[in-house]
Amino acid sequence: MSVNYDKLNTYVACSSAFTPGATPQDVVTLTGSATKNIYVLEMGISTTQTTAGLNAWFIAKRSAANTAGTSAGLTEVSLQSTQSAATATGLQYTANPTAGTLVGNIWNGWINSPDIAADGPGALNSTVVNFESLIGKPLALLSAAEVVAWNFNGAALPAGLSVLAWIKWAESSKS
Repeated sequence: MSVNYDKLNTYVACSSAFTPGATPQDVVTLTGSATKNIYVLEMGISTTQTTAGLNAWFIAKRSAANTAGTSAGLTEVSLQSTQSAATATGLQYTANPTAGTLVGNIWNGWINSPDIAADGPGALNSTVVNFESLIGKPLALLSAAEVVAWNFNGAALPAGLSVLAWIKWAESSKS
């Protein structure tokens, strides 16, 4: 099935720079919609910490939404001024939520986390995961219960870890 993304409403939600809770699980999430099908196109992340290091990050898919935790809503930005408001919901967590049912991890990788004070701004980098390149199509969230998340897998929080993350998606009417 071919999807014409030019005819779909497309959005981006970005976190602020923040420090996740201790032994973080889901730190930035996008939750699906009851009224629209959500097609996640790309996810990106950039981190810094007090002592430079590599951290294992995961993109997790859940079949049940997270609950509790301490979160702040992400602003869902329409990429075209004529589009309606987004129906998917983005959150960033500074205290772990109670995670919903894990379907599985759909991406993992080591992400460099420089010490900006020692390494300078030239050490900054960003990791972008494009689902059409990775799996041949966008990642679908077809209900309000489904979630995709940048996940730290409960590892110990490195000192001074600061996260910036974003998610880009398209929405279409349910058929």
